[in-house]
Amino acid sequence: MGIIQTPAQPKGNLGMTLFGTNNDDTTVTLPDMGFDFYYNGSVVRQLRTSGNTWVGFGSATEHLKVNRRDASYNKLYYALETEGGKKTFRVRFEGNSVWSSWNTNELIWELTLFETGVIRLVIEKIPNTGTNSFDNPNVGTQTLTLSNGASLIFFPGTADGKNYTIYYDSNYIPTNEKYLIVDDDGVKTFSSGSWSKIGDLPLTEEMFLSSGLSTIPQSYTGILGNPKLYFYTDDDDKKSNPTKYILETKEVVNSKPKVIKQKSDFLIPSGKNISSITVDTSFVRRDSIGNPISTNGAIKLAISLDSGASYYTYNQTSGAFEAIDINDINMFLNQGIDVNNISQLNIDLLNPLLTGSRTIRFAYIFYKPTLDDVCKLKKIKIIFA
Repeated sequence: MGIIQTPAQPKGNLGMTLFGTNNDDTTVTLPDMGFDFYYNGSVVRQLRTSGNTWVGFGSATEHLKVNRRDASYNKLYYALETEGGKKTFRVRFEGNSVWSSWNTNELIWELTLFETGVIRLVIEKIPNTGTNSFDNPNVGTQTLTLSNGASLIFFPGTADGKNYTIYYDSNYIPTNEKYLIVDDDGVKTFSSGSWSKIGDLPLTEEMFLSSGLSTIPQSYTGILGNPKLYFYTDDDDKKSNPTKYILETKEVVNSKPKVIKQKSDFLIPSGKNISSITVDTSFVRRDSIGNPISTNGAIKLAISLDSGASYYTYNQTSGAFEAIDINDINMFLNQGIDVNNISQLNIDLLNPLLTGSRTIRFAYIFYKPTLDDVCKLKKIKIIFA
């Protein structure tokens, strides 16, 4: 399959998770997408956006603008889904072209990111009173022509998310692509930690469809002799022009997430309440001539009110503090309090929880998707009133 000349339709919010409501200017960070998405040479795991109707891929830079102006959203949804066997992350923006015109819902769009690197933008409603553009790496900022019912596909020209081709009035259906290995013993797939034989040559389409692998495992266990890697695709362009495509292996070194626990408590003075909590961080590195470059580093935190015996996170959707296991790395990364959203904590709910111990401490998890990413925690400040 791939790109087809039939516009995609908006899916609506049924089954999606409500992330936030009534946002004007605040920049928010959406949850982890569940897969590595490449944009401009960097791994992206989270999107940023605001009521001003733009999207940043891994940073607060306004890479994609959809009627960008001083707007607002009434509801912002997200969903981790699959299409054609591929993971996707979909965002639905239901908002207003004027920030104070709450609940008019005349600006509605959906953005879907595929684990294959493709981006799909579907416009349900747009008044076209703002800026429509896309920062296309290696190409430059491109103006977009958007209207009610528009469906755009951004197809990357490189595996690391650069040189996108933009297709209007189109949809994207992921291609079916599979791998198998043939060694001195026969045709093999990977299962239960080892390569195992599924048949003998010649290779057949049924072998790929029933036993083929979507990704190549990082293991030689079970391989005999001199193996060869075979690739199956239903992409018409790749089948018609096989010499244009070369299989390459690439090693990516990641930094493991690190959890740091505060050793002592902050004491809450008698008769005082917390009025705000601020966190000073940096996710920026410098290039060879000192220019700042935003990276995909991330810091999440959790709050303890009993000297580290247990911890809480804050659920923005339900507006409640909930218990969290900071030793569960995936849980901490996905459900911890994002330092970029610390201002959205409901302090009025936090203060009653402090009536017993009058102490508070924090645990942090630092995540760098690549060794080039930066995540620095400079200080945390608690203001009392």
